Amino acid sequence: MLYYFAGFNGYLLLGHYLRNHNWTGRQLCGIGIPMFAIGYAVTFLGFRRMTSLPDFTDEMLELFFTYCSLNVVMMTIPVFMLCKRANFRSERIKKALANLTLCGFGVYMIHYFFTGPSVVLMRAIHVPIYLQIPCAAVVAFCTSLFIFKGGDLGLIISSRFSTYSKRSA
Repeated sequence: MLYYFAGFNGYLLLGHYLRNHNWTGRQLCGIGIPMFAIGYAVTFLGFRRMTSLPDFTDEMLELFFTYCSLNVVMMTIPVFMLCKRANFRSERIKKALANLTLCGFGVYMIHYFFTGPSVVLMRAIHVPIYLQIPCAAVVAFCTSLFIFKGGDLGLIISSRFSTYSKRSA
């Protein structure tokens, strides 16, 4: 059965299923929290094991946080189901989340370039191993978002500048 959830097609099918099903608060606590904890434990222990090997490769290191690994799916499902239940009343938060949603695909497309270097950075600055992956994820996300938003900002500035230079000529 898990064979059908491998790769992008599996994520499309799983996303469709999760979009059309809701978890109650009891299910979120009873299924989601243990599922996330097990996924995190597998990621942590696998990452720790690979980094303890004297001659580990990048492929060995990435084995425990690639998008198709079961432990990543086990952490993603509860977070997705929790986000589905979120209901914000603040217009400021709604606006920020809408902006983040617009940037989501761009951030997704470039975040992988920063995942490995973020882990190397966390190791270089001696972040405790149990925090290396979450901290590296935050750094990769923020860097990707900054670059993606910077690209939009660059387009806006250049279009305004070209409009300004046409008017001044």
